[in-house]
Amino acid sequence: MKKTTIWVSALLAGTLATGGVVYASTHEPDSRGTVTRVIDGDTMDMEIAGQETRVRLLNIDTPETVDPNKPVECMGPEASENLKSLLKSGDKVDLKYDVEREDRYGRTLAAVYKDGEFINRSIAANGLGVAVKFEPNVKYYQEILDAQQEAEQDDAGLFSTEISCTIPAQVTKALDELGQVPSEAASSVEQAQSAAQEAAAAVATGLATGKALAAITPDTHPVTAILLATSFKKSVTTMNEVTAQTQKLEQKHTQQHDDLVAEEKKRKEEEAKAKAKQKAEEQAKREAEKQAAAEKETAQLAAKKKAEQDKAAEQRRNTAPKYVAPKYVAPKYIAPKKTPPTYKAPKSVAPKVKTPPKSSVPEKYTGPRCYAPGGKSWKPCG
Repeated sequence: MKKTTIWVSALLAGTLATGGVVYASTHEPDSRGTVTRVIDGDTMDMEIAGQETRVRLLNIDTPETVDPNKPVECMGPEASENLKSLLKSGDKVDLKYDVEREDRYGRTLAAVYKDGEFINRSIAANGLGVAVKFEPNVKYYQEILDAQQEAEQDDAGLFSTEISCTIPAQVTKALDELGQVPSEAASSVEQAQSAAQEAAAAVATGLATGKALAAITPDTHPVTAILLATSFKKSVTTMNEVTAQTQKLEQKHTQQHDDLVAEEKKRKEEEAKAKAKQKAEEQAKREAEKQAAAEKETAQLAAKKKAEQDKAAEQRRNTAPKYVAPKYVAPKYIAPKKTPPTYKAPKSVAPKVKTPPKSSVPEKYTGPRCYAPGGKSWKPCG
């Protein structure tokens, strides 16, 4: 991250505004104090020249923790604990001042040294405060800014990517998710859907992070606002740009998913049609084969039946007795018994001449003959 610094008086106007109490250069400051209580990361109570005095550290601002009108800022509790570890109740400290000695709240503005350690600088070096300057008090600004830049290089405190509430942690998390979204075209519906979902999740993270950071104001989160305007301005801008690019990538993957789904649907429909056609052809083939088999079976049965009939006829021909015409045996003629007629004298009537009956025997008849009594006439026997 580029180490940039801008004037932050506009960001913190009204927060640390001085009360305009200017001490002449000839003023002899009270240079010693005894710590009685640490209030937060940059404020403490001291006994100075026998009086209980609230001291606000010069050119350093730490995350809010105690202001009832502001939410607790990221690393605010850690900043308070850090100052408590640096300054304990009863510690003797040296105090140095700048042009203005008090802010509008009546707090004494001072640089604090304990055993030669510049406490203001140590807070910045630990990454638990940022360098600020309010004209005309700029005496210690550069030294504290240098310490802040050391903390940035060391990813300490407010500059750590390992502490979830810090700006770099939020931005890094969003950029990591955005960077995981594949840019190449998917080769399947599943891959396209996965890429679109991954892009949507990353975009949601980027948008949510950008929205949350954009909602921060100097009034609600003074230290975070300073960091957004200085150290992390470029990285937040980059995150927003990458989020916008990933939105387009999401649309691309979504469109590709829809196209692949349509292609898959069309392919399945064509496959279904081809399968139905093949099934119909196979069914027709089976029916034809079945018909052919039935016809073949019928023909075979008919042929078998005919063969059986022919065989039976052949067997009958081979086993039936040959016809032998019966020999003709003429019937023996038995002459009828004759009773001698009683003679009657014929009348004098001339006898009628009887016309012999017309024979009903067909010409050239050679069959057996049955004779009438007297043997004068015959007819075919039968």
